[in-house]
Amino acid sequence: MSKRTWIIPALIVVVNALAVLIRWNTLAEILPAHFDLDGNAGGSMSRNTLIFYPLASAVICGIAYFIARKFGKLNSGLVILTTGIGLFLLSSTLVTLTYGTMPIFMLAEPVIMVAAIVGFVICLVKARKK
Repeated sequence: MSKRTWIIPALIVVVNALAVLIRWNTLAEILPAHFDLDGNAGGSMSRNTLIFYPLASAVICGIAYFIARKFGKLNSGLVILTTGIGLFLLSSTLVTLTYGTMPIFMLAEPVIMVAAIVGFVICLVKARKK
């Protein structure tokens, strides 16, 4: 298993953390959340909650990397799944940071997750055939 394979998931974690850090001082204590398709907020959350988005990405990436090192056959599938989950969390971060003004990020989330799950299943099937 090549460590280079994990550059993209790691970069997603870094971009997610940077997005939060760059905007941190300009964010209100309470942020809008749970946007509808028109970009209107249907809930709220503390800005401290944003810290968990890049942390969750990093933990998921670390766990997937550990599993991939143990079970080499699943490597490419785990990279795809981890990348999808990381992009999903990054998309959620961007929606929150833009206060719902860019609903394209919200539409991207289900597409990203479906593509990641399909890619993961394809890799599992290929690994099982080997």
